Amino acid sequence: MKLSLFKASVFAMTLLGATVVHAQQPQVGAWRKVSDSQLDKQFHFSMLPAAAPVASKWAAFDAKAGKVVCCLVVQGEAVTEAELESAYDIPGPWITDLTNGWNLDAAPYRPRVQLLRVEGALAGHEFGGGADARGGLLVPADTRAVARDALEIGGQRYTVTRQDASLADDDGGLTTYSLRPAAGGAALQVEVPFATY
Repeated sequence: MKLSLFKASVFAMTLLGATVVHAQQPQVGAWRKVSDSQLDKQFHFSMLPAAAPVASKWAAFDAKAGKVVCCLVVQGEAVTEAELESAYDIPGPWITDLTNGWNLDAAPYRPRVQLLRVEGALAGHEFGGGADARGGLLVPADTRAVARDALEIGGQRYTVTRQDASLADDDGGLTTYSLRPAAGGAALQVEVPFATY
């Protein structure tokens, strides 16, 4: 009887440990800079797995420079595809980018899109590549780059890899970031589509 109680308590602790590890997964996602259909206005939007609190601060990861640049500040609640079209006049292909509609069957998550304001060092930052200035990996503002391809988020270290590919219809590209925990476990996946308009 004592042995079965011991086994049950070990099983319960294992489940609890797995729950704690899962609960500590950081929220990371993508950001995109897009224009209205007249190319008069520029907007920055977040593409996160869940809506972020209004006024929360985020940072962009410059993969080519291997640094985290702050800040992007959440301006409001999540916006719908209809609002992106009617309120912001975003062209259809870029709305599909923001909602990751190019990869409906295999997307790592369906993004919650929110308007961002650029401030601080990010306002004057120059990215090394053309596409990098239009979007990339979005991380919490207190994230640190501990190496060119490694980030520390919430006290946990992640190795970052990046892969660029063409969209299925060849009308743009797709950048995929993988963040693999140094402590082990499944990698976090983030997709950033760049359709041609």
